[in-house]
Amino acid sequence: MRRILRNIWINLFFLLLSIYYEITFIMNNKPLAYSTTLNGDQLFHINRLHGLSKVFTSPIVFDNYHQVGNGVNYFYPWLTFYPAELLSKLLHSEARGIIVFLVIVTYLTFSVAYYSCKIYLNWNAKKSILFSFLWTFSSYRGVNFFNRTDIGELLATIFIPLVLMSFISLLKDKKYKNWIVLAIGMSLIMLSHILSTLMMIIVFILVMIMNSNYLKDIKIWVSLIISAVATSLMTMMYWLPMIQQQKYIGISRPAKVILYDWALDMGNLINRSFNNNYLLPNLGIMVIMVILLGIIKFNELKNIDKIIMVQSLIFLWLCTKYFPWQLLQETFFNYIQFPWRFIIVVTLFTSILGAKWISKLNSKYIFILIVAICISHYAFVLGLPEKNALKINSDQSIENICKEYTNQDYYPKAATNNSKSIENKEFIFNSKNVSIANLKIKATEYSFTVLNNNTHKVTVDVPILYYLGIKADSNNKLISTNVSKRGTVSIDVEKGKSKITVYSEYTRLAKLAQKISLISSILILIIGIVNFYRKRYIRLE
Repeated sequence: MRRILRNIWINLFFLLLSIYYEITFIMNNKPLAYSTTLNGDQLFHINRLHGLSKVFTSPIVFDNYHQVGNGVNYFYPWLTFYPAELLSKLLHSEARGIIVFLVIVTYLTFSVAYYSCKIYLNWNAKKSILFSFLWTFSSYRGVNFFNRTDIGELLATIFIPLVLMSFISLLKDKKYKNWIVLAIGMSLIMLSHILSTLMMIIVFILVMIMNSNYLKDIKIWVSLIISAVATSLMTMMYWLPMIQQQKYIGISRPAKVILYDWALDMGNLINRSFNNNYLLPNLGIMVIMVILLGIIKFNELKNIDKIIMVQSLIFLWLCTKYFPWQLLQETFFNYIQFPWRFIIVVTLFTSILGAKWISKLNSKYIFILIVAICISHYAFVLGLPEKNALKINSDQSIENICKEYTNQDYYPKAATNNSKSIENKEFIFNSKNVSIANLKIKATEYSFTVLNNNTHKVTVDVPILYYLGIKADSNNKLISTNVSKRGTVSIDVEKGKSKITVYSEYTRLAKLAQKISLISSILILIIGIVNFYRKRYIRLE
């Protein structure tokens, strides 16, 4: 009973901290906004939210992303973001829905970090709370939350400690059944943010290299292989339809940048980190202090802490121009785009060390430190620029953004060269004496009337991007759709008056992948629940 009450109090504490974390959004004195100075991802993700209303049946929504039918849902994972849509429906407001969703995201970041430490590192409550606090209030997460509002990366941040700590426990404690948690955690990361998945694989490789003595156990390899297969099956609903679309239609990827240019100069990174704000990606003063202390006291550290320290320094190196990013420019690493993304991994390892060391301090000093971090956090949020900021704190502003915002990521490649005509909603015909009337754009339907005054069929190039699964009806009869030269939907229309409705469905392969993912997830959850209760029963005996 005492343990239950303690868990309730700890989770209430996390909930209060989560509300405080974004109190400026809730009180509206510094609302969620897109700043042209900071150039974050707020507009992209608000359009994603708006596009989730019918995502289980219609992968493409026509009333967002400038109403061109952008197939973002095929290429950017959406399942863990879907609760924001449910909250929007429940609260009858997308603006309120996203705010409540972000509170829940922060609460889960606290809670999952805490229980990961408790369960997989066998830490006490004090040390686990400190880790969850350092992790959730880290400067890099603050930049992601308030500056960039990268929803995908924020969602991945919930599960990263769970994945790393269950992986370490699998290696060192020979907890072979951790493959279940590892598979679920990696699946949730992949279904949140694909780049975080790639980064976690890099983390795994480094951890395995630095702990290679544990890899002599064949059972560990078996567990890792099973986990990888399980992860592939549970996430098939995302990666298989994406590959199908990319193979059939050339898709424009997010911007390919010069990695070296986006790596950070070490001097600038340290300077930013001591300034410790949310204006630019930085380590934050807590991470800097842990690194400095770790270097100074390196010879006095335990072996495990030395390994964690070295891993922190390696990933810090990856953030900077000192790493030879030029050599990896034409490899799959260029999908990472910004080498400073590895700050999240540096933060992860240093938060583990920081929690260990700070827990040894007097409770009075720990309390002062926590209060100082909370006050600093509030000041950093208020310090974000207000000029040239587009507020996203009302449903009307969200609706306007979805109508006007353009983003050419995931366009068919042919469409990127013709984006202006598509976004201007220009219809193209292969004959004269044809006109368009009654254009209506709804979430799942793009309808219009074609007046064909010729005596023969005409081909109409519709300003809607073409993806597999796009369908069209003419006078309530299914007609064939093709891809035009500009990467849009092309249809043949009979003479006379035709009412055309364009809509989208998942392909047969995508529907099969969804079923496989659902069945796999249910089976793995059942296995996990059975193992949990079996372990509990043995413990009680």
